[in-house]
Amino acid sequence: MLYKLSWRSFLKQFRNYGIYLISITMAVMIYYSFNAMTHDQPLTKRASQDIKIENILTIGSFFVIVMMVFFVLSANRFFIAKRQQEVALYQLFGLKRRRIILQSLVEIFALNLLAFLVGISLGVIFSKLFSMILVKAMALDVTSTLFFSWQSVQVTAAVFLFVFIISAFQNIIVLSKKQVDGVFSVKSQFDLQKLKTKPYEIKLGIFSVLLISCGYLAAVFIRPLIFRFFLLTKSFSILIWLPGGILLACIIGTYLFYRYGLKTIFYFLDKKKSRYQGLNYYERSRSLVAILKNWRSLALLTILTSLAIALIGGAISLVSIQSRVSQNETPTDFQVHSSELGKLEAIVRENDGKVTTTQNLQYKVTAGRFALKLFSSEEMEQFNLINILRFSDYQKFQAQHPDLPKIEPLQVNRGILFDYNYMMFNSVSELSRQVTLPNGLDIKVEHFYSDLLGDALLRYAAGVLVLPDEQFQNIQGVDYTIAMVNVKTKDEEQLATSVEKELKSDWGNDIYYDFTYKNDKLKGEITTKVLKNATPHAFTGNYSRLNHTSRFPIVRRATREAGIFMYVATFLGMIASITTAAIVMLRQLSEVENGKKDFLLLQKLGVSRKQMKRNLYYQNAWIFAPPVLLVCGHAGFAIYTWSQFVTNGSYWLAYLFCGIVAVIYLVAYILTVKFFLHSWES
Repeated sequence: MLYKLSWRSFLKQFRNYGIYLISITMAVMIYYSFNAMTHDQPLTKRASQDIKIENILTIGSFFVIVMMVFFVLSANRFFIAKRQQEVALYQLFGLKRRRIILQSLVEIFALNLLAFLVGISLGVIFSKLFSMILVKAMALDVTSTLFFSWQSVQVTAAVFLFVFIISAFQNIIVLSKKQVDGVFSVKSQFDLQKLKTKPYEIKLGIFSVLLISCGYLAAVFIRPLIFRFFLLTKSFSILIWLPGGILLACIIGTYLFYRYGLKTIFYFLDKKKSRYQGLNYYERSRSLVAILKNWRSLALLTILTSLAIALIGGAISLVSIQSRVSQNETPTDFQVHSSELGKLEAIVRENDGKVTTTQNLQYKVTAGRFALKLFSSEEMEQFNLINILRFSDYQKFQAQHPDLPKIEPLQVNRGILFDYNYMMFNSVSELSRQVTLPNGLDIKVEHFYSDLLGDALLRYAAGVLVLPDEQFQNIQGVDYTIAMVNVKTKDEEQLATSVEKELKSDWGNDIYYDFTYKNDKLKGEITTKVLKNATPHAFTGNYSRLNHTSRFPIVRRATREAGIFMYVATFLGMIASITTAAIVMLRQLSEVENGKKDFLLLQKLGVSRKQMKRNLYYQNAWIFAPPVLLVCGHAGFAIYTWSQFVTNGSYWLAYLFCGIVAVIYLVAYILTVKFFLHSWES
């Protein structure tokens, strides 16, 4: 009889496990798909030219496991709590506790087994779709086929067996604590006591809002705060304790807000004259009870989701920056030493290609002295190699590349500096406007721009200083020329491979320099020959440069790196959002039976269905809205903090995740209300 009773109870409550089943099934499907792609030989072999996608997919799979373990433990505990009266009833019937635990484990195993079988089936089907998305994101030239990996099935089974073992231990621990008097215990008195607002709770509630606001304010002004602190103390410790302090303030503030902040808001809402109109007081009381029951979990879910979006968004932004840098480094199809231009043209012809444009950029490398600031500190003396480019050469190159800034004719001792690092870090490192060149020549820099003039590895150091033509010839330095070549060909990959095979990337064209700075003048020697009897001065050393570079492999690598990372990040962000929303939803659904009594009572009192529906929406809004607002706030300000230092990133996808979280929580909110109404009215 007890077996039939438990079986019927399980079937009757099976629909309550729907969210659990869907989430675990999705996790199995995504984990299998990630793992299966690591064994898809055509895909991995094609991508291995630039990046090993197996490592990134494995990292993504690990985070899927972590999120699913967290979800299973949270969901499992609430399912047990939901059936505590049933467990107590079994004890009254004489069923031993170990039999109850065994029965619970069988039920959980059956659910996980069902989720595993369905998830693997869907994974086999959708792995093709996922691989097609990955192929598209990475711009791979490979055909995606329906792929089944028995090895991935075994790995997935082992992982989710591990998840089941963890949930089984949780069941054993929780069920061992259940007592028979749980059937008759009354919690309403405890809840009523928690509704009372004490003076210290109001103070802590206001403090939680102030703490979060201070964290946001510090995030907005983090850059000037760091600069000012460094200027006063000359210490970099603020780089650790200020971001850490902001993070700690948001974490503590979030916990206090759910425990006391929302309670304080309800306290002030109850001060209104409309307090007792309709069901206002009842609605707020029920909402507050639900919040106070789950405030720890709501705070933890909010923090985890915020961190996931902030970290993923920041990482995606770094990838987009790297992609942009790659584009800036390759304004033409090929960059090559002028001495090897003939070889390149011959290789292009052999591969049925045609050279469309060729322009020689004549540089002169010399030493330079300038002042460097870190975090707006005092200027520090700095020496570096500087590549000098004639204004006329830049004008011709800019005419072929409209994305380059237009420069007005330069006066004597005036120049334009192209340095990617200066623009990249938004004045974290700042160069002075005056650059001193050898023989007492002082150049005033009129404008700073990102380095858009090609691959710095083909030059000596990164910076390029554009000067008037008449000054170019008089500067002490070593002349060299880089040919910027555009071609037209049917197969870019084949041509790039042939160029690499024939020319072979190599370092050479060494230069040697020895400079000193005395009496406000930079003096010394720079040559292509080894300096004999040189004595180390302020700036001494040697430097070499690369002989050629191709745009196709550089852009391809950047595209594939960005594609695989965005692919994994998108899935992880979606899983994190869905998992946290599902946990909040499950916590609310665990109150269905308790709310059903109130529903029947309100019906007897003559409350209309429309009013009760409004009441449901109002109550659940206080559960789902705060996490959305705090997640968007925490993650948004974290992304904004990152953008203050790395200004060239594209942050739209990071902010998009905030919108995705809002949509997912909105869907969960509506489904929760619909489920409540359906359960109560059935």
